[in-house]
Amino acid sequence: GQASVHSRALVTLFQPEALESSGRLPLWGEALALAGQAMPFGLGMGGFSLAAGFGEWRGRHPHNLALEALVEAGLPGFALWLLAFGGAAWAFWRLGRSAPAWRVARLLVLCLPIAVTLQVSTDLGNRMAWLALGLALGLGVSAAPEERQHVRALG
Repeated sequence: GQASVHSRALVTLFQPEALESSGRLPLWGEALALAGQAMPFGLGMGGFSLAAGFGEWRGRHPHNLALEALVEAGLPGFALWLLAFGGAAWAFWRLGRSAPAWRVARLLVLCLPIAVTLQVSTDLGNRMAWLALGLALGLGVSAAPEERQHVRALG
């Protein structure tokens, strides 16, 4: 039944041909090669498509945020990317342990699909990446009313 459909979909998704037919493996290989050549500071923002021979066509990005940060912004950019997104994941995990389960579940439903997409289908300029980052960090925000201490009037 339903489990069989899901298991077949997962098997298909993780076959090497699935990645090869999407063109991502060659893009990732080229991104790694160019990152190695442009160390330590990268090619500059938007430089991947030019250096890979695609011209100014922004649709030809590495399709992986970590690789894009590495190839275009070098080690400093990759470190900042890792700090931002790795830090948000760590903060989400830490804050999620004490947050209400319903809040954690809702944010996971919103953030996980975006997080997966960020690793296979988008570029650094995509606002959804930054939305997911903000949502993950938003787990620590609460709207509790302020406690006010009243001051007695002297007199």
